[in-house]
Amino acid sequence: MRPVDDLIRKYYSDVPMGERVLADLVQEVISQKRFPILDAGCGRKAKYLRRFGPEAQLVGIDLSPQLPKDLPVVRGDLVSLPFRDNSFYFVFSRSVFEHLPKPDEVLNEFHRVLKPGGRCAIVTPNRYDYSSLVAWVTPQTFHEYFIRNLYRLGAYDSFPVFYRANTPRYFEKLALEKRKWTIVRISGLRHYPANLSFSRILFRIGILYDKLLAKMNCVSLQPSLLVVLEKATPLSEETAADEHVLDDKGISQSASVWTQKT
Repeated sequence: MRPVDDLIRKYYSDVPMGERVLADLVQEVISQKRFPILDAGCGRKAKYLRRFGPEAQLVGIDLSPQLPKDLPVVRGDLVSLPFRDNSFYFVFSRSVFEHLPKPDEVLNEFHRVLKPGGRCAIVTPNRYDYSSLVAWVTPQTFHEYFIRNLYRLGAYDSFPVFYRANTPRYFEKLALEKRKWTIVRISGLRHYPANLSFSRILFRIGILYDKLLAKMNCVSLQPSLLVVLEKATPLSEETAADEHVLDDKGISQSASVWTQKT
């Protein structure tokens, strides 16, 4: 038990954090029976596949050599997905994009394997969150030491970070320049200050900072980003302009549960 577990229960029990928000999106897709679904970077435990079961028609892919043998997972690289074009209605990824040296290529692959009008959801640490900034300027050996000493052994995997696709501006620019994507939603997500859990005093300061950012709706500084993209369909269709009215950042103004703010 961590010395701050009581503070987490007190201040964050009702806060929708990344894992919960993403699970809600997956559940919505499942309820609409829009299959199949790809978990891009499912991890060695593939917990989303295990959580939602075979009726979800979920497939996982990851580079880990220790993937579950009882689940529909394949070992592979996100820059070269071993799937046919237009294979999936929904692709999602959590805590992966910060580790990608070539996020543009991965997004091209997501676009290729999505069906027309399909969507992808990305949850990733914000580049300008204080934890990300520290991780960005410190060596991998420090990350491993810190995780090993702060968390129980084996609780988290540690991989090099690049933060090349971890700002709202990256995705806004992508939508404007590439015109292959419509941005359905970009939101900042709250999270308790996990990396300060070794000190109750620092943890409380982190809580105050998190609350301030949430109150100011400062998306660029909140701990995590949720980005939902939709594969753009040809604009030659008469209804396209009505379905997706874009603002100056390439963000869809259509009303949807997917666009709700947190």
